[in-house]
This record gives sequence, C-alpha cells and structure tokens, in this order.
Amino acid sequence: MEQQVQVGMQIERDVMIPMRDGSLMATDIYRPDNAGAAPLLLERTPYGKHLPSRSEITAADPSKALSRTDVAARFVARGIAVAYQDTRGRYNSEGVFAKYLADGADGFDAVQALAGLPGLDGRVGMFGLSYSAHSQVAAASMGPPALRAFIADSGGFSSAHRSGVRQGGAFELKQATWALKQARLSPEAAADPLLKAALEAEGMCALGSRACHGGLAYHQCESIRPTRNIFWTNGRPGRWMMLGSSLASMPLDIMINSHAWRRSICPAGMIPIR
Repeated sequence: MEQQVQVGMQIERDVMIPMRDGSLMATDIYRPDNAGAAPLLLERTPYGKHLPSRSEITAADPSKALSRTDVAARFVARGIAVAYQDTRGRYNSEGVFAKYLADGADGFDAVQALAGLPGLDGRVGMFGLSYSAHSQVAAASMGPPALRAFIADSGGFSSAHRSGVRQGGAFELKQATWALKQARLSPEAAADPLLKAALEAEGMCALGSRACHGGLAYHQCESIRPTRNIFWTNGRPGRWMMLGSSLASMPLDIMINSHAWRRSICPAGMIPIR
C-alpha cells in the first residue's frame, strides 16, 4: 500500500479491502487532511481505478477527462472522502471477473468495510457512470446499512433480461464487443502471450455470429439464452438483475437515477429524493 500526502489531502493507494470469500479488492482512498470524521463517496469500476473516467470533464475543456485525483480533490476540499475500487478480477483486485455477477455482494462488503475505516463517519454514498452505475444498484439491492445515497448515471436496470444484457429477450451484440475488449485488457491476457495474441486476432463479425448462436462463453452462457431462467431471477447472485420495486423500500437519504431511457432502467421512472 502506497501512502501520499498532498496539501489538504491524504492519499492511500491499493488499500486491499476484504470480501466475504477472502478476495481482496484494490482501493484508492482520498481523505481530507484534518481531524474530523468525513463521509465517503465510492466508485467501483472494472475500467481501472487509476485511469480517468470519460464522464469526468468540465465545460472549460470537454475534450480532456479529469484525473481521479483531480475529481477527488474537489470533494475532499469540501470535507468528503473519496474511494475508487477495482471490481473483482480487474486490474489490482483479486478474484475472477464475471460481468455483473459479484457486484451485489462485493458492493455490500466494500460499503460496509470502508464505512468502518478510521477517520470516516460511517456514511457512504456511491457514484459513477454506466458500469459504475450498475455496480451501485447491485450494491443497493443488497441493502448495506452504511449506504445512504447513490447517483447512478446511465445504469442500473430493473430487468437485465428485458432491457440491459438483452432487449426484450434479444441478446445485445454490444455485450459481445464489450466482452472482447475487456478480455484483451484482462489480467489473464496480460499473463499469457498466446491468449492475448488470440484475442487480438479475434474478428468482431465472427464473434457476433457465435454470440447469436449461443456459442460465446459469456455470463456463464446463461445470459445469451433467450428464455428467462434462474440466472435472471436468482437471489444469489442474480437478485439485483430483477430489482422491481425493491429499491423503493431501502433506507436511503438520496437515490437518483439519471438516464434518458429511464423506464427501461426503473419502471416507475425517477425515484424521488426522500
């Protein structure tokens, strides 16, 4: 774990946060440099906690994303700590990555563990775009007591079968292109030159054809099947993929979902702030 100090901000990199199965999730934590206890904002991402998010831009320069440190500093200056975490099996986190499947339980464990760290006041909010929005709703569906708010930008579907991984039951080919891109960036590919070369040589047309015919080993081959089955409704790990109205009963202070196609994300539309 690397610790740095900037003016007004303490930075701890690669803090390894334990999950219920013993796997450790790599987390960068930015804290206000004062004696008071701070609330925490958490983003969980498969895209590298150390890499800029494409959503973090300013009106002054929309062509360049702010660094993670730059974004965190804006919150830290207001007395709010920030944590960025690599999701399971991505970059510096342990375990095997399977899209969406561990995000509910891992999100719960991350929220609760981070809330109990020294210098924090026990309140956690979550934020982020796209996959980071999905990870928020996944965590929220498990009901972690320390989670008091989330702002999910363009993510967090109520039914992954109806609108998410599939659209009305039809497999989204963008899921196949996403899978190939992330496989090329995976720890497994980095460690195996032959695997990396094979993935680099893979053509998208052939990959899409196999996905359409059910040959792609993706989501344990369950999400590409046209029928609704236990993958979509199972309480562990698939409970969050069929949220329905469960979020409405959760004891959150703020719950915002920002999405143009909000009825596919939350059937009732925007969830009111309470």
